[in-house]
Amino acid sequence: MKNFSISVCFFHLNQTLDESLDRVSSDAYLIWENLIQLSEKLPFTELKDLKSKLVCYELDRESNIFQPKTEALNLINEWLTQDQERIELAAIQQNGLSISGNLNPYLFHDTYAFDLSLFPENPDQDITPEELYLFEPSSLFLECSENTLGETIWFYGETEVANAECQDVSDKLVTSFLKNTEFKARLVDRGSLLKVALFEYEISQGNQPNKLYRILVWISNQGISPDFPVVYDALLGSLWTRHKIEYAYQRGRESYIEVRKVYSELQAKIKEFKQNKPLEELQKLLESIPEISMQYQRQLRNLQGHYTTIKVNQINYRNYLNKIGEPGDISSWRKFDEITCKHYLDQIETHLSYIQPGKDLIGEFVNTLRGLVEIEQAKSDRQLQETLNIKENREKEKDLNLQITIAVVGVGIGVAGVVSSSYTLAVDKRWDFPSPQHPLLWPHPFFMAIIISCLCGGIFGGVAFLTARKLLIKPSSVEAISPSPENQPPSD
Repeated sequence: MKNFSISVCFFHLNQTLDESLDRVSSDAYLIWENLIQLSEKLPFTELKDLKSKLVCYELDRESNIFQPKTEALNLINEWLTQDQERIELAAIQQNGLSISGNLNPYLFHDTYAFDLSLFPENPDQDITPEELYLFEPSSLFLECSENTLGETIWFYGETEVANAECQDVSDKLVTSFLKNTEFKARLVDRGSLLKVALFEYEISQGNQPNKLYRILVWISNQGISPDFPVVYDALLGSLWTRHKIEYAYQRGRESYIEVRKVYSELQAKIKEFKQNKPLEELQKLLESIPEISMQYQRQLRNLQGHYTTIKVNQINYRNYLNKIGEPGDISSWRKFDEITCKHYLDQIETHLSYIQPGKDLIGEFVNTLRGLVEIEQAKSDRQLQETLNIKENREKEKDLNLQITIAVVGVGIGVAGVVSSSYTLAVDKRWDFPSPQHPLLWPHPFFMAIIISCLCGGIFGGVAFLTARKLLIKPSSVEAISPSPENQPPSD
């Protein structure tokens, strides 16, 4: 094939919903690191020095190393090069084949993108499928991350074969290109673009389709040179919006799977719930719900965001298609707009209708738990207050007994002291022992004073005890049994 070229169109988000509008994602620069790493297989000097040519990098004066800018770019146009032009790649030698190329790096709203085109330096050189290994096919499937929208590899060539043989040529190109890779390809549609045959292949990895990668083969066999520059912008825009739609739908499916997991976790919490649980367990259950709720809300928001992304990019995709060619061209792309996008939107709407009730269920469950926690808390507070009241009453009773004891002892000691003071009047009186003449004698006044003091102290102490209890206990008792205002008879 002559005028042969391979174009690698790669799209990667530089911002997501998790970043503010003035910042870029932490892995936004993976797309440019991929190109720099590609220079290890295709040693273009311009790829090795790519950072110095892009406005999204800046030179760190201290280390003299180009570092990625973390703030979002405010560009007037879509070019990311310093001189606002494509980067021409000087020819390199690959086993006798001289390969040239060019690189177009762009910023499309929230997406970094590039179009890397590789071709023989001599356009008249005939390239066979067996020579495709010289373009390092396995290296052209660039590394992807969770923010990668996708990659389209586009072949173009001119040949003189008949129309019926174009598909055989296309199949051989794709088979040879994927020979030493982990991918397989399946033809999913054939049509035409600008009156040139176009073949579209779906890439699979193992037994699963890999929506991140596509291969398009454009074969001109009628001597027709398509006016490619006229439709270039619309073609690149259609590839970008299609990859974004596929990406949004895939992420929407992942969000639905995640929200179902969260919903299952919520159902487990509901089954665990019992109305007669202790307060501590109810509080613990209530504290676990906000995290579940936030996870549910986040995935619900993501799913709604993916729906909006598909809706907006379907309109953009349709507008790009209308700029490319006649209605009869690339019919499979039209089907993607009219059938596939509608299916994606309907599917996400179905997901949303399933998970929206879960949002209300979380709210009702939280309200129920809060009500029960408040009730149990009130019960607990009341029991605590009763316990405190009992303790307070016991303390009051202890204080009362102490006051009575002090009063009794004080009275007893006071009376005993008054009586014993009479001891001083007879303390010097001699005491005789009993004799036959006086067998019975009164005790010495000292002992009489002690005995009488004890008796008087005990008597007056007892009287003081009864009086103190009457004076100290009666008021509280009366207060305790006094009728409440609700129970008093009405006044005249």
